Amino acid sequence: MIDKNDAIKSTATVQNTAIIIPIYNTENHLEELFERITKFIPMTQIIVINDASTDNSLDICMQKKCHVISFHRNKGKGAALRAGFQKAISLNFHFAFTIDGDLQHEPESFPLFFEQQNKSQADLIIGCRDFRFSKMPFARICSNKITSFIVSLFIKKKICDSQSGFRLYNLELIRYMKFNTNRYQFETEILLKLAKKNALISSVKIKTIYQDEISYIRHGRDIRNFIKVVLDETIFGR
Repeated sequence: MIDKNDAIKSTATVQNTAIIIPIYNTENHLEELFERITKFIPMTQIIVINDASTDNSLDICMQKKCHVISFHRNKGKGAALRAGFQKAISLNFHFAFTIDGDLQHEPESFPLFFEQQNKSQADLIIGCRDFRFSKMPFARICSNKITSFIVSLFIKKKICDSQSGFRLYNLELIRYMKFNTNRYQFETEILLKLAKKNALISSVKIKTIYQDEISYIRHGRDIRNFIKVVLDETIFGR
């Protein structure tokens, strides 16, 4: 935990930035993930939100010196991120990375985010993946391109990868935000809410990694949820 006066709020540093990791049944990746993260940011700045995992993920996290929040029932990625943001704010961090627990995101990219944020003073940095067929499954390419196009259209700014979960947030802008979603559409909701606040949004290129991870995305349900959150935030103004 850092003191409120230890950082300039507009500039992200190692000292004023938390790492938020929502996890669900990622026991096979956690040891490596923690090892790679702590080459850049201390374990005490990591906040893990266990979304009712049924494997040994929680036990692994409890053995570390990180902050652990554990749900007794599965609430969804959005609910996990919301809990992580609240915890980071309560610990007086001014910025937070969000990163998945299945090694789809490389902690080695942290310096790229810091460099871009310090240069641009952006409020949100999004990790933009490579959408070539050789890098990403076809269904993901289609959904990512469509959703990124729609979000870009409504906020009048090009968003390269609206579904990317690897992001660096300025927590000061979301401290008092009220959210309505709990699952994957949360990352769209917060993006649209930040745009309405005229937040400065930027991006960095990151590697596209697909290994043995299990996808918990349900395309039909999540497309409906995406459409609903876009309409709620842009048309109905909720």
